[in-house]
Amino acid sequence: MDPNCSCSPGCCSCCPAGCARCAQGCICKGASDNCSCCA
Repeated sequence: MDPNCSCSPGCCSCCPAGCARCAQGCICKGASDNCSCCA
């Protein structure tokens, strides 16, 4: 997994592919699908 990813695998929609959908990873905010991409 991308070392810049701040959430667990499967935690949110931008994480399962190693944060590939986010330029600089993502951060989860409590709920399993509340995710914020790092920009």
